[in-house]
Amino acid sequence: MITVTQKALKVPVMVRHWFQPATTPGFYYLIYHTVSNRLRLELDLPYGLFQRQLAYLARHRRVISYDQALAGLQGGRPPAEDTFVLTFDDGFEDFYSHVFPLLVKYKLPATLFVTTGFVESGTPYPLLPRRAPDLRPVSWAMLANMVDSGLVTLGAHTHTHPNLVDQPAERVMAELAAPIEIMRRRLGVTVRHFAYPRALWHERLEPMVAQFYASAVIGDGQKAQSQGFQPYRIPRLPIRRSDGWLFFLAKTRGWLDDEERLYDRLRRMKTAPRR
Repeated sequence: MITVTQKALKVPVMVRHWFQPATTPGFYYLIYHTVSNRLRLELDLPYGLFQRQLAYLARHRRVISYDQALAGLQGGRPPAEDTFVLTFDDGFEDFYSHVFPLLVKYKLPATLFVTTGFVESGTPYPLLPRRAPDLRPVSWAMLANMVDSGLVTLGAHTHTHPNLVDQPAERVMAELAAPIEIMRRRLGVTVRHFAYPRALWHERLEPMVAQFYASAVIGDGQKAQSQGFQPYRIPRLPIRRSDGWLFFLAKTRGWLDDEERLYDRLRRMKTAPRR
């Protein structure tokens, strides 16, 4: 459940930001998961709130594709203003039924990072069996339809969604390779980008990821900028249920970057590789 404390903690983070110097414009890669409103978890947004957020981004902010942003970052071309990239993880069915129609309505590009084992199974999401016994994946036909629209690009989110930090090299390589082969066979697409499950990454994984993908996204919550850009550590900014409307606006202005940096560090400390 979302607590008052979670919202209250955002306030001092915003206040601290107001006393910091302005930053150079960059690219915010936003993370969404599901808009089913059935989980009551931070990763699950009410549909009405999500629709309002997309309408705001379409009307008042600049939204471009993942590849357009990557080209700008690699070419050392900072945007004139903070620019946004929409990314979604896992591949829930509501991406097709709820999210995709809004992308079409507002003509917004997005990247969906697919957990291919989840889609192949066609069964409810295995990591949340009690909370979401009917939270099913998209089908291959749904994915094909969205790819054909030209608005949705597919990325890889491993095959079974493990914490790669804890896995031996052989398992990591298999998890990285499987989505490329499966989506090529099922959809005829070439998958070029990767998202770490639960945004958990480690330096030792990067050479393995680089064998398969042109880039990879993590958590961190910061905007991506050309200076010091690392293509296998592209930061993303999670949009949380506790953000509501006003804190979402604050996030799009960079006022809550420090909150996500703290979340990312705590998450990585808890899941550091065992020695």
